[in-house]
This record gives sequence, structure tokens and C-alpha cells, in this order.
Amino acid sequence: MEKTIILQGITVDDLLERIDALVEKRLNEKIEELNPKKGYKYLSRKEVCQILKVSLVTISDWSKRGIIKSYRIGSRVRYKSDEVEEALIKRKFRS
Repeated sequence: MEKTIILQGITVDDLLERIDALVEKRLNEKIEELNPKKGYKYLSRKEVCQILKVSLVTISDWSKRGIIKSYRIGSRVRYKSDEVEEALIKRKFRS
């Protein structure tokens, strides 16, 4: 059984423009969801250990060797999430 849709008051070109605009909007929303955010957040040493699946000793060693850059904020050591992600990617390719 075929359904029929009757549109009045809109030209075919207008309809196509609206459909095109809607498709473009939805595609841009999906692209935005898939693209990583430009910002970062600071992670604790324990959070970094969980993400990279290594020990606290390894994180300290990597910090000293410059594999992961650490930041001292007050008396605490923190790591930028985007830099941890880069280290994770490099670690996966080395394994």
C-alpha cells in the first residue's frame, strides 16, 4: 500500500532547500559529537594510572623522562587530559 503526501503552499525547490538544510544541520551535529573537544581538564596521578593502565611508579618515571608532562598545582601533581590521550595513543602504537 503506497502512501501519498500532498504539500500545498511550497514549491519543490523550497522543499528541497529545507530538506538540504535539515540534513546539513544534522550532519554538522554528528560531526561535532565525533570531534574531540578542544579543551582539557586536569587529571590526578591515580586517574592517569587508570587510563594508561600503569602504576604510580611508572607515571612518576614517565614524568621524569618527559614522556608525560606533569603540572604542579599547589602541592598536587596534575596532568592535562589531552596530553594523557596522546601518550596513550603513542603507547598503543609501540606495543
